[in-house]
Amino acid sequence: MKTRIGCMLLAALAVAAPMSGAELKIAVIDMDHAFQNYYRTKIVDAKLKEQKDVYTSYLNQLNESAKKLHQRFLELRDESQNIALSETVRESNRLEAQKKYTEYQAKRLEMEQYVKERGKQLNELENKQREEIVKDISEEVKRRAALDGYTLVLDRSGRTTNNISPVIYFQNSLDITETVLRDLNRGASGGK
Repeated sequence: MKTRIGCMLLAALAVAAPMSGAELKIAVIDMDHAFQNYYRTKIVDAKLKEQKDVYTSYLNQLNESAKKLHQRFLELRDESQNIALSETVRESNRLEAQKKYTEYQAKRLEMEQYVKERGKQLNELENKQREEIVKDISEEVKRRAALDGYTLVLDRSGRTTNNISPVIYFQNSLDITETVLRDLNRGASGGK
């Protein structure tokens, strides 16, 4: 559906531009390539990886603690059923096993809550950072289009429902990807 609407829009623009006397000047950009090679993407990815590593490390600690509690619960439960031990020792082990099981359940609940809350936070942060990067690139594309007089800029990295690019053919001279990237990365350290 989106592809049909896009094609109809392009056809309408192609027909309307000559009628209005305005020249239709088209450019293409590979937004995926621009996104991946924008210096801010690499910085954001590194920061997100650090946060995910902290998240994973803490989650592993919680999981290890839960395993130890569960293992101790199993040992105490088995000892509480050992007929070679006195009734008093078995009862003490049974009560201690119940306590460890309660601690284990609390640790599992803590893990679930941590995964839910921290996972959501990380996802929201990643989406926000991605939106900011796309906004930067889009603003640079608009600036470049205004500077060079383009009336339409198409993203050639997208895919239609048939998993093909909506831009079937273009002359390489119409591709502004590297020009946009050069301007975006101009402020990056290392002289990109």
